[in-house]
Amino acid sequence: MQEIPQIAPYSSDLVFREESLGEEAEKLLSWFKKEIDHHILIFLKEKEGQANEISKEAADLVKEVERFILQGGKRVRPAFLYSGYIASGGMAHDAALYASMCVEFLHTFALMHDDIIDRSNTRRGALTTHKSFEGLFSKRRLLGNKVQFGLSAAILAGDLSYSFAEEILSTAPFPQERIKRARHVFDQMKFQVISGEYLDVLGGYRRSLSEEEILNILEYKTAKYTVERPLHLGATLAGAEVHILETFTAYAIPLGQAFQLQDDIFGVFGDKEKMGKPIDSDIREGKKTVLIAKAYEWARPDQKKVLKKLVGASHANKEEINEVRDIIYKTGAYDYAVSLSHRLIEQAVKAAESAKLNERGKEYLLAAADYLLNRV
Repeated sequence: MQEIPQIAPYSSDLVFREESLGEEAEKLLSWFKKEIDHHILIFLKEKEGQANEISKEAADLVKEVERFILQGGKRVRPAFLYSGYIASGGMAHDAALYASMCVEFLHTFALMHDDIIDRSNTRRGALTTHKSFEGLFSKRRLLGNKVQFGLSAAILAGDLSYSFAEEILSTAPFPQERIKRARHVFDQMKFQVISGEYLDVLGGYRRSLSEEEILNILEYKTAKYTVERPLHLGATLAGAEVHILETFTAYAIPLGQAFQLQDDIFGVFGDKEKMGKPIDSDIREGKKTVLIAKAYEWARPDQKKVLKKLVGASHANKEEINEVRDIIYKTGAYDYAVSLSHRLIEQAVKAAESAKLNERGKEYLLAAADYLLNRV
């Protein structure tokens, strides 16, 4: 491996500078994405060969997993696994890179199924898996219901990605006792994110959610899944003691909540090209976020009437969407959400700064927090 950032020992190519930690986090993610994508591609090409032994058509599922993973994504979750490993004193970097693929394949499974739940047509600026398979249906001139074929194939592609995640962690080159501990963490990770996703789905059918209920969903759907459990996985593979895992929890929960808060802000006020999806979809779908909860709470009667009419209105036009955005601004909900995300990030920073961790691993944790702090 070449041009390894400071988080990996024995390299001086990139040095973390206190005044630009956010930039260094982006550099690390860029380096890490290149490294892990190389491992992912090798793994999937081997699986494609195995699928071809079954049937040429069976390889379609593997190819779709490859298309979906390599079309985008920053590899945040596997990067946290790798960082947790380094911060806990781990030295087997190639082994950690291999193991980190397990959370990316789990994430692919979750996104493929999430896109079905949300009835999304695009992801990261490209077709979602069920829409991609609808295209395959037409290309192959198959018979029957194109939409149902797309949904069925997408579920199976997601299941396949899930099986890859399981296989990767089981075959990672670490002592079996560490793999056993990591499997326990991985099992918790899967249980918690699926539970969080269900709470999110359920919330969509409820009239309203409190800020406390929303933050609870963010903890289980995002914070534990995106930050805490990947860090725990890396730590257990490095043979870390329990107090290290507790330190990561103190850092990860507020940081993960802030990460999702900011994504919700971008889902309403962001850039369509950067988001890879329409930035009016959260309003049209009536997504329960802190932005919407606070806008309802602080709205005047006339503003509340508009929110009730337009939030969740799938056919709202551009002017109506902008009217909702304007109310979110004027009620102070936007400023509150930004401020809350910053307070949570500061909480995460304090936890990381006081922790007894490998300094090079700690640098990325602080850099990731700094990146979010300057994001909105």
